[in-house]
Formats: sequence, structure tokens, C-alpha cells
Amino acid sequence: MPRILLVEDEPLVAHMVRRMLERAGHRVDWAPSGQAALEKLAQAYDLVVCDLVMPGVSGLEVIRQVRARGSAPVLALSASVSARSQQEALEAGAQAFLGKPFEAQALLAQVERLLGGSRGQSPP
Repeated sequence: MPRILLVEDEPLVAHMVRRMLERAGHRVDWAPSGQAALEKLAQAYDLVVCDLVMPGVSGLEVIRQVRARGSAPVLALSASVSARSQQEALEAGAQAFLGKPFEAQALLAQVERLLGGSRGQSPP
């Protein structure tokens, strides 16, 4: 079962995303802040889903740390869908970007793509 780290500071959004991912058969750990995410990165994850705008440690810094520590793919989430926000997320190391609000199917499609389309296998 793929293990996903969800980094989201808005509890309602986190709850919604977590339920979607768990219903799709994924195990999800939630980090309510960038700092909490950095602490959880001592564990191995198959995917990180990370909001960009958070107080304290930003999502961009979390993405940089994920890249520095390993090869888990990152899906960046943001209410700011500007080209600049997308570029910053990709330059920090995210493999995909999804603007908020998003449809459940769009989120699940990105997650499956980043997980390699096959549960339990990492992307090449």
C-alpha cells in the first residue's frame, strides 16, 4: 500500500484530501505544518502532497528538503495558480502542480501518475 505524506495547514482541506486518498487505497500521514513535515521526513514515503503557502516553514522549503533527502515524487498544491507559483514549485523539485480548488479525480489522477500507475511501485 503506497504511503503518502500530506502537508496541509488547513484542517478541512487536509481531512478532505486524506479521505480521498485513503478511499483510493493509500496510507496517509498528515503533517499540519511545514515543520511537522520536516520531522516526518525521517520516514520513507512513496509520495509527498504538499501545500505551498503555510506559516513558518513554507511548502517550497519542504519540497527542497524532500529533494535533498530522497527521491519521493512531490505533488504541489496551491490556491495561487499563477505561472510564477507553478514555476517556483517545479524549480524547488515538485514533479506536478495542482491548483486549488481541484476536482477529486484530478488529484487522484496526479497521485496515480506520480506513483507510477501501479500501487506499491515507485516511478522510474
